[in-house]
Amino acid sequence: MQQLFDEISTVKDWADALPVYGKIGICIGLSLAFFGFTKFVILKKFGDFVNKTKVGWDNDLFHPLSSRTLAFCAVFCINGSLAWLSPTAIEAVFHFLNAAYILIFTSMVSSTIRVITPPFMTWINSNNQGVAVTGRNHFVSGFSRILVWAFGLYLVLDELQLELTGLLASMAVFSLIAGLALQQTLGNILNSFLLAMDRPFDVGDRIQVDDIEGKVISTGILSTKILTWSEELVIIPNNTLVSSTILNKARGGGDGVPKRINLLIDVSVAYDEDPPHVKQALTEVAQSCPYTLDTPKSRALIIRLADYSIDFRLYTWISDYSDEWPARDWIMQKLTDRFRDEGIVIPYPVNIELKSQPSGSIPRGGNFELKTRRKAARQQTARLQMARADEIHREERESIKAEIEWLENQISDTSLGTREKEKMRAEITALASTLDMFDGD
Repeated sequence: MQQLFDEISTVKDWADALPVYGKIGICIGLSLAFFGFTKFVILKKFGDFVNKTKVGWDNDLFHPLSSRTLAFCAVFCINGSLAWLSPTAIEAVFHFLNAAYILIFTSMVSSTIRVITPPFMTWINSNNQGVAVTGRNHFVSGFSRILVWAFGLYLVLDELQLELTGLLASMAVFSLIAGLALQQTLGNILNSFLLAMDRPFDVGDRIQVDDIEGKVISTGILSTKILTWSEELVIIPNNTLVSSTILNKARGGGDGVPKRINLLIDVSVAYDEDPPHVKQALTEVAQSCPYTLDTPKSRALIIRLADYSIDFRLYTWISDYSDEWPARDWIMQKLTDRFRDEGIVIPYPVNIELKSQPSGSIPRGGNFELKTRRKAARQQTARLQMARADEIHREERESIKAEIEWLENQISDTSLGTREKEKMRAEITALASTLDMFDGD
């Protein structure tokens, strides 16, 4: 070991005896060697490791951090070279070099926040029992980065020994004046933070605010932009959003995950029609629609006995809320044809006067009797089929209720871990939403 120290001391004495141009050449050579080792050995090894991982955020983080690491190496090489070549010069630029270190480190932290915030917020939402949404939270990331840069710039100014008292006092006075003049703007900025934390919707969701309905295309610190179905761009201030009731139509499925949306279609028929016959026609048309889901099964229920009609509601589900209007158009078109073929009558309001035909002009032979008998046969078949469907439906509901009761009893078991109990609670929520999916008008 002593021999190694002696050899190092000999090399140092030899280097100190070199002329200035020789020392500069050694500094450049060592700097290039250190720079190349950092880039092609250390960073390359880290890059290969990052590429093998399954997550994607580490790739996004590696590229900005690697470039800033190389900048740090450059400043470090300049620092070391000046410290050897000219101790007097290093004293003159010492504070500037420290400021450069602070800026590089601040930039690293800012880049880390920008990349880490989206997956971190997604992870928080995934563990939340409420509505789960995905996407990047730009406001939280931007606000955190502003704080980091403000603290970093404060350290830089302090390192450069600049007077901050007068500057801070001027900023305080200016902030007071700006706050009084920009109350609405500051309110929008604050409410954007509240919306970012609560996250009632995300970009791409279909929402309704008062009488405005459309797709959210962007969220900002001052306003949220919605594109309506008539392709009109509506800009809603964040103050308005916070004080309004927001209907998010992209969070169906009962568990807050955008998996499906309930499509409701109301149909009225005459009192002379047989309810099971109408229910069968409604459900068969809905099940044959290319947009609807096979599970949950479509179902039709009587919701009202009106003055001149029996009102039915068709419950069916589609996988994507963007298919609502095509599915509604398809089902209503097919219902029109099916009602015409089945002889199901949609009544006129009672205040509409229809011209009556002479009794002798109503055909009573051949085709009329055939249609009447065929309709009666369809009604009888529909009664049997819908009675069986109602029985199956009741059996399924009782089975689900029994499953919920069993799960609730299991949760009280002290031998189960927290993870198992959370899974059971999530299953109870899903089963309860299945029971409630036909409720409400």
